[in-house]
Amino acid sequence: MDLGIRGRRALVGGASSGLGQAIAERLAAEGCDVAISGRRAGLLESIATELHARHGVRAVALPADLAEPGAGGRLAAAAVDAFGQVDILVLNAGGPPTVDPAATDGPGWEA
Repeated sequence: MDLGIRGRRALVGGASSGLGQAIAERLAAEGCDVAISGRRAGLLESIATELHARHGVRAVALPADLAEPGAGGRLAAAAVDAFGQVDILVLNAGGPPTVDPAATDGPGWEA
């Protein structure tokens, strides 16, 4: 499939497994350079190496724990440093347990 996004630069969160990894794979297959993020640095490095080898795109691992204050800003800055700009942003990250939002208190929202 050709989505017309070859040459774009993407930042994909939660890309060390599951949906995030699958999205990074598909974007790389479409010819996008990919910055992949997640908490498992070693695994991210391995995935970035595989994406580059399979698809010939630039792939960089940017480990981050987005539960840490300021981590999102640092991650965005690192992706821009790596590629000059980000054209596609995939906000995918493991989250807190499923809860009733109406019954969630302040600390629950922070978590």
